[in-house]
Amino acid sequence: MPTIPFFDSKDCEWSDMTVMVAGATLTKIRGLKYKASKEKKLLHAAGDEPISIQSGNRTYEGQIKVLKGALDDMNRASLAAGGDDILDLQFDIVITYKPKGARILQTDVLVGVEVKDFEKGWEQGATSMDITLPIVFMRLVSE
Repeated sequence: MPTIPFFDSKDCEWSDMTVMVAGATLTKIRGLKYKASKEKKLLHAAGDEPISIQSGNRTYEGQIKVLKGALDDMNRASLAAGGDDILDLQFDIVITYKPKGARILQTDVLVGVEVKDFEKGWEQGATSMDITLPIVFMRLVSE
């Protein structure tokens, strides 16, 4: 029976990740978070202890932090597609974690991503503008 390594001492580093948004590599990215959730509720019946855990809908959300230039690019893409801004676009995000050491290539695909809102802001002494885009998406596919 083959053994499966459960850990590798070389963890994934920021430089090991590539992010593609709507088919184009995103180079003006500063951060990324995404999660899958599933409703869970204890089911009670006779007695005071739960008898099972019931589950419901799955939801997917996260955030992507980009430089202002990336938001400008996304807004222009939305205009070209007939929308007003990034809030009118739906796209996929593909995150690729490069293989390193014993770690194999891994890809996560966020399917049907939409941006919920965006906010621009500056502070004195800033050398760049980071913009956090809260996202929702319809499915997470890991390969």
